[in-house]
Amino acid sequence: MSLLMASRIHGDVYVRFRGRYAETCRRKAVRRCIPSLQTNLQEARPELWKKLEAENSRPKIGNGEHFSFAPVDTMIRDNLWICPIKPLYQNDAYYSISKNVIVVPEKGQFKSGESFYGTLFHEMIHSTGTEGVLDRFKPASFGSSEYIREELVAELDSALVAQRYGMMKYIKEDSCPYLKGWLDELKESPQFIKTTLLDVKRASSLVTQKVDKIAQELEQNVSEQQATAPKEKVYYSSVAYLQSTDDTMRLDAFKDKRDYEGLLTLAKEYYDGNGINEEHTYPSPIQNRGDDLLIEDKDFAVVYNGNVGGTYEVMLKFTEQEVHDHVRRYGIDHAGDTLKGVAREMAAEQFAAMTRQKIPAFEMPNGDVLYVDYNKEADTLDVGMMTNAGLAVRHRFSYDHNATLDANLQAVNEKLNNMEEYQAELQEAEYSGGMRR
Repeated sequence: MSLLMASRIHGDVYVRFRGRYAETCRRKAVRRCIPSLQTNLQEARPELWKKLEAENSRPKIGNGEHFSFAPVDTMIRDNLWICPIKPLYQNDAYYSISKNVIVVPEKGQFKSGESFYGTLFHEMIHSTGTEGVLDRFKPASFGSSEYIREELVAELDSALVAQRYGMMKYIKEDSCPYLKGWLDELKESPQFIKTTLLDVKRASSLVTQKVDKIAQELEQNVSEQQATAPKEKVYYSSVAYLQSTDDTMRLDAFKDKRDYEGLLTLAKEYYDGNGINEEHTYPSPIQNRGDDLLIEDKDFAVVYNGNVGGTYEVMLKFTEQEVHDHVRRYGIDHAGDTLKGVAREMAAEQFAAMTRQKIPAFEMPNGDVLYVDYNKEADTLDVGMMTNAGLAVRHRFSYDHNATLDANLQAVNEKLNNMEEYQAELQEAEYSGGMRR
């Protein structure tokens, strides 16, 4: 059955209501007209439209204001339930038997995310009763014992499912009128509670099995992404080298008991609070023959070596970004091979990024054009003429890691301009017929 009604407002504005009846599992009606609205108000009365739009706009929900449950959100988004779930901006939640679809208000319309999921679980339980699933539905009129029983199944199940996933579930106000009916049925038939609880168990199992499966798949996807994602590079900087008997005996006591947590706690006391040890920073804690990494956490590592009298080395861990920042700030004047290698990698990356934008070249006073390349192996800026075979190097200048790339290039340019071979040739003026002043 469909309804169509049109009326006119203020002559130039029309409103048309159109709808049809649908069977649902609503609490208030089995048959209800679902209207849609069409109007030309926005074009005919733009000022009034803006006013009404402002007065009836959806409330803005701030980030974090609503609880989110990823497995159910994924179920809705990817249509993974036994029937479609459609969150729409309206005020009713129901399962339509004839359409086999769940409709609920949008999450932002609820006071909390838990209320949204609790309501959705209620309607999902209704959907399990359809033919071909759990076959729970029987012809029933609103308020009948079968209708009341179905509401009891849905309400109990939604509470159980919500509790399973750590959510609060409150009894709906429109479920309160059914309480008397539930009690009356229980008095008349003691089997009522047994058969009802059996249906509750079946329906809740169907919901939780599906939700748990999606949750497991999401966790597996996260694990796979973490496994394939490149791990951040870590550097180990020596902050204490312990070889005296007084120090090693204390640490030996923990090592002999295999109490490595206690050993790590004691080892941390030898850290003096300074930053990176530039000379003794390494990409791995194992540097010498006989080294044994006893324990490490996110900040420290302890290495034992029994080949040299039983020494302990306490190492502080730094991320690649922290090492890069240190090189930029302090240079590599006192650095060991590891930090020098890091500095060269940084210079090579910076030079490559620059060449993607422009090829560095210098035009000399005599007209020669010289090109520049960074030589990571030699740690130099190589300068020469470009040929078919590549750069024909004429000059090499040591790279200064205490300065920026631009500063290094500027310094090279100044040195080249001061070289005699690139000076412009002076043209002697030819005089004819007298002296020029």
